[in-house]
Amino acid sequence: MPRRFLPFLVFLLSLSGCAFVTPRFEQNVQTDFVRADMRKLTTRTLELYYPARLRPSALRIAARVEDCVERLRLLPRPARSRSRVLVYLTGEDFNNAYVAPDYSSIPQQMVLPAHMSLELFNLLGFGPAELGSVGCHEAVHYVQMEQTGGLWGAVNTVTGGLFQPNTLTESWFLEGLAVHYEGRMGTHQGRPHSPVWRGFFEATAQELGRDFHAGYLSPEHRRMDPFGGNYLVGSHFVEWLARTYGEERLWRLVEAQGTTLLPPVAVTLRFKAVYGATLGTLFDAFTESLVRELPRRERPPTQRVLAPEVGYFARLAASPTDGALATVDVGRDAVPHLTVRERDGSTRFRRSLTQFLPGRRWISTHPLNMSGLSFTADGQSLFLVAADVDALGSYLSRVWRVDARTGEVVRTWEGLEGMGGGVTPDGQAYVFVQVQDDTANLVRLELATGARTPLTHFEGQVSLGPPAVSADGRVVFPRLTPRGWNLALREADGTVRALTDDAHFNYSPRWVDAGRLVFLREHAGRWQAHVLDLAGGEPLRVTDAPHLVMDVAPLGNSELVFLNRHGFDFSLDAAPLVVPAPPESLALVPAPALVPTSEAAPASTPALAHQLDILSDEPYSPLDHFFLPELRAPYVYALPDASAPGRFIGYGGLLLAGQDRLGFHQYALGVEADTRLRDPSLTFDYGNALPAPWYLRLSAARVVQESRRDLQASLSLSRTFWTTPVSFSLLGLRRDWYATSKRPGVRTSLVGPSASVSYFAGESTSYGGTQRGIGLALGAGMYPLAFDETRPFADVRAELNAYLPGLPFVRRDNLQLSLVGRVLPQAPEGLLQVGGVPLGAFALQRRQGPEDTRSVPLRLQPGLSFVESLRGYEDFALSARQILIATARYRYRIIFDQGWTSFLWLAPSFFISQLEAEAFGTWARTDGRANHRAVGGALFLRTRFGQAFPVSLFYQYARRFDDGLGHLHLVGIAL
Repeated sequence: MPRRFLPFLVFLLSLSGCAFVTPRFEQNVQTDFVRADMRKLTTRTLELYYPARLRPSALRIAARVEDCVERLRLLPRPARSRSRVLVYLTGEDFNNAYVAPDYSSIPQQMVLPAHMSLELFNLLGFGPAELGSVGCHEAVHYVQMEQTGGLWGAVNTVTGGLFQPNTLTESWFLEGLAVHYEGRMGTHQGRPHSPVWRGFFEATAQELGRDFHAGYLSPEHRRMDPFGGNYLVGSHFVEWLARTYGEERLWRLVEAQGTTLLPPVAVTLRFKAVYGATLGTLFDAFTESLVRELPRRERPPTQRVLAPEVGYFARLAASPTDGALATVDVGRDAVPHLTVRERDGSTRFRRSLTQFLPGRRWISTHPLNMSGLSFTADGQSLFLVAADVDALGSYLSRVWRVDARTGEVVRTWEGLEGMGGGVTPDGQAYVFVQVQDDTANLVRLELATGARTPLTHFEGQVSLGPPAVSADGRVVFPRLTPRGWNLALREADGTVRALTDDAHFNYSPRWVDAGRLVFLREHAGRWQAHVLDLAGGEPLRVTDAPHLVMDVAPLGNSELVFLNRHGFDFSLDAAPLVVPAPPESLALVPAPALVPTSEAAPASTPALAHQLDILSDEPYSPLDHFFLPELRAPYVYALPDASAPGRFIGYGGLLLAGQDRLGFHQYALGVEADTRLRDPSLTFDYGNALPAPWYLRLSAARVVQESRRDLQASLSLSRTFWTTPVSFSLLGLRRDWYATSKRPGVRTSLVGPSASVSYFAGESTSYGGTQRGIGLALGAGMYPLAFDETRPFADVRAELNAYLPGLPFVRRDNLQLSLVGRVLPQAPEGLLQVGGVPLGAFALQRRQGPEDTRSVPLRLQPGLSFVESLRGYEDFALSARQILIATARYRYRIIFDQGWTSFLWLAPSFFISQLEAEAFGTWARTDGRANHRAVGGALFLRTRFGQAFPVSLFYQYARRFDDGLGHLHLVGIAL
């Protein structure tokens, strides 16, 4: 085929796969929409779908999001879209929000929960009820993706929406822009106002100095765990661009990206056109500004280190009796652990929290999902709240009681909605933050009976943080006010009074004694520990940590402990509980203030009460938009006829795909014909989400090619239980091979049901991969009508995988042991193929031994292959009815995490993640009589282009001992 036809062919191939059906939402969200009484709210800017029970929350969130959208739409020049923003609100607790781009069968849409339940969002400057502000972050994505012009704008107008070029802007710019504006939408909320966000970045910048290369913008850079370089570094880089060059150029870049034909190509040159410098040059200037503007800070002499490394993220509590220090921590080379140390920092025990076997009591063990760590007064028990997943995939919270001497989880209390708090000193109750809709309240859980008693009765939009309980029953807690996070006190009689009222992010209170609190409060832009006397007076600062203090806790009346951020990790530090010398004697340098380059942009002006202009608010109709296809793409093209030089074959077709607004019913239809066959091909897909959490899909196709005609039909039902996918299907295939001059026509069919389930539980590290784990997969199919023969056959498969740590004292390796058994009772001879599966998308090989001569008769090719891969046999296929495969693979990782802003100037960014060295051995036995053995090794260089396209280069050597085969060398590319 002439080279000039290749780009056009790539476009047509991508178009042909655009008519499809797939679940529109996550399983838990879709289930909520199916079960709830759904409504549609239309305003001048939004089209919001929400459960009727959430109407008060929906109106508050809609007002905030509409305000942000209208502010943001004033920034692009020219603004490309004025259509209503499509927003979905769910009551499911999934601790996420996102914008899906306009892609073929699914329109651009924003999905928001009514609340968040992880304390992490408090630390990042939001709150459990601040979904309007979270929606402002998503609104930046929405407005940015709307900016589509040029050829893609015309294509989208004709087809109903196929592709938005700004979706392939690199992740650091997408997320950096959204984080930049989430703190400039009229309120002081979001990550730009979070001392945790600033502390993480400042510690990173000081550690790196001038070694801050562009690879730190990548979400793959593991030193940026847990927030990701695309968010953390990207947001500060975008902030620097706005401060240095003005916000208007950010949107000029968005406009340039939105009108380009190939958005991943020449991104750095588009930066040069807008900023007068390439992206690499700009990032170097950003790095130099950090070196100049962020003076080096060190621990003061009074701050001592108890444990130098406690992971890249951790949570902390201290026992008031014996000084025990408990952390839930995770590192790049360490799986999540519960660690309890003695007062001097020595380890009492360190225990992994992961459970592996089916029926496990919990799934998630990451400290990001933990909150409310606290000891009882006697120091015997540690309590915490762990957020986990339920059977639908939503978050649920449970209280853990842990034996502080051994680490055993003695008991759990289930079914909490919200985040942790604190155990009462007598160990009789636990006070936590309950979050329902967008309202948070304090609730007392009686540990003996499970009874729950509300301690506060707030209404409306209210965000609270984890409380601490005194011996006399008073409860101190943070509450989000119009000025930010502030402390409040619930007296024993139930009255609530404010303790602070300012904009210094007052958070994480702990009782020192009956009259004093220690808590976190901003000072010079950084979180430091402060002491507050409840009898009166101002908060007094008692630490001068370099970058960030987290989870401060008193050790008696004279000392406190806390997590101290340094470089890319936390340490466990202690400091005296005394007021330090006056500020002028301390090495305190305020964070550089933002210098406005011009008058404030509309997005940055103070928030005013936004009034919703409600045009309609009505019950949802299942036919809403159902008959208006999201995709309507006619196409005509011609390609050279390979069998007749100089002649062309004309092709024409139509793709239609649509669904109702909640994805209850989905359909996709494709029709294509060509001038050579003049016999149309038809495809039809239908998806139904009404059985949610199950998803039902029906597919049918009539596909005509030069040598054959296929009739295909399938019916599938699938869902996920917790993290275990389960599926059932019924398949029907019929293929007619046309007669030729050398053979008669052949008809073959295959009809039958099948089922599969896959289970995995494991623990992994950022650098070492899965360290311990167990996986089990089962599948079975029965085919009563097979190949037009009277004898049915079955297909039964089982796979067991075990992951183990590798060599002692080597942290970045693992050992995988796998066992696969598969049997096809009564199947025709040669139906099951073993081996002969390529290792990558493209490979060159050098081999020894006979050529692969396996040939499958046409009557055994109905359109479904029965294939089992075999390591070391990528070039040679075996035939069998039964197969047992045992494989051992050892893998060691050499970490690079190095990146560049572009690859040879035109290609997108390039990131080298790691080099993986493998040694493997396989043994297979076919039909209970023949052995097939191989040993070898491989090297994989893992890279990523444009922060979105993984590419691996590999070399593999295998030595085979059977089947007359010898050495095998493979060099190739895997995608």
